[in-house]
Amino acid sequence: MAKEMTKQDIRRNPLAEWVGAALQFIRERKGLAIGILIAIAVIAGGVSAYTWYRTVQEREAQGLLVKAYSAMWGDAPGSQRNPDEARKVYAEIAAKYPGTVAAEEAVIRLGNLHFEGSKYDEAVAVYGNYLTSYPHGRFRAMAGIGKAYAEEAKGDLPAAEKTLTQFVESLKDDPLGGEAYSTLAHVYEAIKKPEDALRIYSQIAERFPQTHWAQNALQRMSALKTK
Repeated sequence: MAKEMTKQDIRRNPLAEWVGAALQFIRERKGLAIGILIAIAVIAGGVSAYTWYRTVQEREAQGLLVKAYSAMWGDAPGSQRNPDEARKVYAEIAAKYPGTVAAEEAVIRLGNLHFEGSKYDEAVAVYGNYLTSYPHGRFRAMAGIGKAYAEEAKGDLPAAEKTLTQFVESLKDDPLGGEAYSTLAHVYEAIKKPEDALRIYSQIAERFPQTHWAQNALQRMSALKTK
C-alpha cells in the first residue's frame, strides 16, 4: 500500500516549493506582480489584435485578387479580357495591403502586365518595388529577370547588367536560375563583352546540364569562339 503523503513530503516536493516561492514573491511584491500580469495581458491582447487585423487584411486583399483574376480571364467562357481593370486592381492591392500574400502576388502580376503592354518604365519600377519590398519573396527570381528584360527592352543594357549581376549568383539553385544566367550572358554579348559572356555560358553548361539553357550556352560558346 502506498505511503500517504505528509505535509513534510509536500514541502520537499520541488513543484510545491516552487509554487510556494512564487506565492511568497507575489505577496511581498504585489505591485510588481500586478504590473507584470498587466504587461502580459497587454502583450497578449496586442498579438491577438494584430493577428486579427492581418487576417482581415489578407481576406480583403484575396477578395480583390479574385476580382483581378476575373478581369483578366473572365467569369465565364467567352468573357472579354480587361487587362486595364486588372492592372488597376493589382495596383490597389499593392497600395492598400502591403506585406500580405495577395499583395506580393499582385505586385509581380502588375509588373508582368506592364511588361506585356510594352510599358517598360512602369515595369522596371514595379519589379524594383517587388525586389525591395519582398527581398526573400516567392517571385524574387521572376522580378529580377523581369526587371532586366524591361531594362533591356528600353535600351538600358548597363542597367540590365547591374540588375542581374547583383543577384544572379544567389539563383543558381532556383528553378529560374538558368534563365537569369542566360539573360546575363545575352546582355554581355549585346554590350560587347564576349569574355564575360563566355564565362557565364560556361557556368550555365556546368550548373544546368541537360537543360535547354545548357544546350543554348554550348551553341553560343561555339559561335563566340569562332569569331
